[in-house]
Amino acid sequence: EIQTLSQVLAAKEKHLAEIKRKLGINSLQELKQNITKSWQDVTSTAAYKRTSETLSQAGQKASAAFSTVGSVITKKLEDVK
Repeated sequence: EIQTLSQVLAAKEKHLAEIKRKLGINSLQELKQNITKSWQDVTSTAAYKRTSETLSQAGQKASAAFSTVGSVITKKLEDVK
């Protein structure tokens, strides 16, 4: 029975390879599709969305802080003149 299942599986894999060849699908295209699908799966998770939002907020706060520091330094330099 195991041998029969193994033969059936091998035949189906051969048939699949033949269909892919006829459709012009190669390994690189399959890899690209798999990566694209995986990335979509990752970006749709709640954890990714929370992390992305947190990093965005952190970036905005850092930008505001650097802007404030720049203003203070500019004012100090003007005072020195």
